[in-house]
Amino acid sequence: MRRRVLSFAILWAVVAAAPSLIVGKELLDRVAITIGLDVITEQEIYEQLRIASFLEGQPPEATQQKLREVADRMVMQRLVLVDMKANGFPPPTKEEMQAALQSSWQQHWGSRQAFLEAAAKAGLKEETIDTFLSGMVATMKYIDFRFRPSVRVSDTAVFELYEDRYPVPATANAPEPPAFEDVRQQLEDELRSGEVDVVLERWLEDARNRAGVRYLPEVLP
Repeated sequence: MRRRVLSFAILWAVVAAAPSLIVGKELLDRVAITIGLDVITEQEIYEQLRIASFLEGQPPEATQQKLREVADRMVMQRLVLVDMKANGFPPPTKEEMQAALQSSWQQHWGSRQAFLEAAAKAGLKEETIDTFLSGMVATMKYIDFRFRPSVRVSDTAVFELYEDRYPVPATANAPEPPAFEDVRQQLEDELRSGEVDVVLERWLEDARNRAGVRYLPEVLP
């Protein structure tokens, strides 16, 4: 779930497609989700979609499914950050933030200068992107801290995944699979991440109920 921690030609179409009302020159934003006394507005969801899509080097798709995915991710982040603050967990370091930003621009733009030029063209300020990344990095870091230590993966499960992923070659000319020890850590991490997702989802379901999370159907059907 958490790891599933978003051509600029149509970036502005996202804002244009937002069904908020305009009265005179004033944009009337609508509450989309309530989390206790906290709220997430419709425009916040569109803005998060826009930033996430930009960082993934993809054009934003303002479909109901995509908007719901972004909304769910925002709810998760709000709940996780509340728990993080309650437990006194420190925010991301400057080095962690730089690593996340560098990973994005290296993958999609090749250089920091090209990244900044693309962000400016898309109408995104550097501080806006930094705020988005800070929340994302903090969320992922806390999830690892909070839930990963409780997950255990057996040697049997790892070996079964190995046998399923790398079956015995059917013919003598088929390539040999990698040695178990060479891929063991990778397979173990994969299984552990899956188990963390299960534990996290259970925690989120309880946290959503306790916080009284409510999606307004007229905004998010």
